[in-house]
Amino acid sequence: MVLSSGQVRAAGDKFRLSLVLDDKASLSHLPLLLAEHLGFFAAEGLEVDLLEQPSQSLAMSALTQGSTDVLCAPYENALLLKHKGFDAVSIVQIARTPQWALGVSKKNIPNFKTLTDLRGKRIGLIDAEGSAHRCLYFSMLRSGILPNEINPVYLNASVHALVAMRSGAIDALMGADPLMTALEKKDDVTVVSNFRTLKQTQRMFGGLLPGNGLIVSQTLLQQQPQACQALVAAVMRSLKWLRTAGPSDLLRHMVDNPVLPDRLVYLNAIDNLRESFSLDGWLSAEAQQVSLKMLGLLEPIFNSRSVAWQSTVRNDFVKVAKQRFRM
Repeated sequence: MVLSSGQVRAAGDKFRLSLVLDDKASLSHLPLLLAEHLGFFAAEGLEVDLLEQPSQSLAMSALTQGSTDVLCAPYENALLLKHKGFDAVSIVQIARTPQWALGVSKKNIPNFKTLTDLRGKRIGLIDAEGSAHRCLYFSMLRSGILPNEINPVYLNASVHALVAMRSGAIDALMGADPLMTALEKKDDVTVVSNFRTLKQTQRMFGGLLPGNGLIVSQTLLQQQPQACQALVAAVMRSLKWLRTAGPSDLLRHMVDNPVLPDRLVYLNAIDNLRESFSLDGWLSAEAQQVSLKMLGLLEPIFNSRSVAWQSTVRNDFVKVAKQRFRM
């Protein structure tokens, strides 16, 4: 049963929430999958139904239409929802960077030198309107390439992207792990923009562009603050566990994934992502400003002055969990 926003059921001391995310094969969702697998949701008195949508735009629609309680998506989605009149609030940050990587086909573009070599090329994207799309177009604009000078190819799933790259159907791919690590290990791509790292993210965006976080409605916050606190606590426990988890820990709790060829790639992919995961769930005002700046460049209708962006973040749940878990 899917419970609409504001109608979260309490069963005894337990709360039940539905949480929507895109592309469950992406390890950007690892903290959520681990929170379920390691029992952190249950320990906080939660039953969480993890729902998958093929795109961020459809996941956003699920939140606005009330068919889910929580959206897992990059923070800029909360700003876009607010701009459209929906009172969206980010309550915990899962990633400090967008966690995307732009890989260029070694077979199709063997002599790649700069991003300008991608003019007229076919660039794969999982989603037509999501974070990867925005990161790609921001990168192109920074390199002097106009949107109409590249040819986006929308692939809908990581498995399709893997096949498209290896068959030569696309020339480059903006994708997530473990897909990008698997392609790197097989020498299919050269990663030329790496938004899994703090350094390259800061260099491109002028600061840390936030990656995934949990976004809820103002209504849910007002009606079910205990459920929101429990959800944040479970995610924070997962983030803390990831800080010190070694290879044996990760393999013991390895999540099923359709694009993983072997366990070594799984470990390599997590290593590539490790520094991008949030250390404490906190979303800073500086990170908010980076998102505002990016949207101001990419979305002509978006005007930060017309959006009460300060109300799109609540760090108080994180503050309570930080004190509790000494993070």
